[in-house]
Amino acid sequence: MICEICKKKPAKLHITQIKDNQKLSIHICHDCAHENGVAGPSINTAFSIEDIVGGVLKPQADLVEQSRDAELHQTCPECGLSYSAFKESGRLGCASCYEIFTERLRPLLQKVQKDLVHVGKAPRSGDEVSVLKRGISDLRLQLKEAVRQEQFEIAARLRDQIRDMESDLSNITGSANS
Repeated sequence: MICEICKKKPAKLHITQIKDNQKLSIHICHDCAHENGVAGPSINTAFSIEDIVGGVLKPQADLVEQSRDAELHQTCPECGLSYSAFKESGRLGCASCYEIFTERLRPLLQKVQKDLVHVGKAPRSGDEVSVLKRGISDLRLQLKEAVRQEQFEIAARLRDQIRDMESDLSNITGSANS
């Protein structure tokens, strides 16, 4: 959805206001929201949809509450899911939702799991071959990252560890085949 003010950028904020039993909605980008005092840390004015479109803003005391309402109605540009809809269902709509709602999802994720990064599941114990293969795979990823960051001493140590583990793996698989 495109911003209704600048008609250029994707709308990131979707604001709905009910006035005189009529529902008014506007979809705006972050830049237009900041220009009109709708979002950001320096908010010191309240807003209505008519004021945004008209370019006139009025001060109001309950700005924090309106800002929270605007955040709840922010939607994902990919799937259209709002944060309030996520809170109701407990399910995100797409991968972009993680980026759009990242600040509000962090505390939730930290309560549910140990870390913010999913590391996957693997058996705690397994046969030696699986453990070695998994270790080699992990070390290769680390090696690739070390080379990318031009940390060549670390890369050399990782290369040697990979060679040792591959040697161990070939000894195990060679003795199992004999």
